[in-house]
Amino acid sequence: MQKPLAGLNVAILVANGFHEIEMTTFQRALLEAGASPKIISVESSLAHGWQGKGWGHYHPVDKHLSDALAADYDVLLVPSGHRGHEKLKQTAHTRRFIGGFMMAFKPVLAMGDAVKMMAELGVIKGMMVCAPEEAQPVLSQNNVIVSENSPTIHSNLMSVLSEGDNIQESVASFIAFVENMMAESEDGNNAQQAA
Repeated sequence: MQKPLAGLNVAILVANGFHEIEMTTFQRALLEAGASPKIISVESSLAHGWQGKGWGHYHPVDKHLSDALAADYDVLLVPSGHRGHEKLKQTAHTRRFIGGFMMAFKPVLAMGDAVKMMAELGVIKGMMVCAPEEAQPVLSQNNVIVSENSPTIHSNLMSVLSEGDNIQESVASFIAFVENMMAESEDGNNAQQAA
């Protein structure tokens, strides 16, 4: 079986209340594609997912956000889940960590309402994203452009509305997006070495 993301370290940024089905679906797909997904969280040892109308399962945290550096990872994934985002916004480490990926032009996936938190943190100003309707006023206030299309790709940021049936399509789009970005990065490095 092909492993298109072999060797890539993927940071999954969560706090208690993240959208569990979304996170585990992408986590499983990343593993199958050969990547090493790691859960980064403000929680100490376990992060508690949210499933439907109640709490879901606990997931082991690989690294505390205060100790995590964007430089140690190739890709960032931020699942939806406003409960978790409210907690993530309370620490400056969240802006530092996400900002590190944005500045280094590494692939970033924002799912559902994750773009709202990113807009409030000021890390996606002037970018185009897709977002659930309830997040759109906050995006407008923070100079973020809203697209009707899911997924929306702008620079190194991919945003998706991965609700229900289309989650597998979102997974496939994300893996292709990361593959393309890594190939472009490799081409750029090869061109520099040749010069």
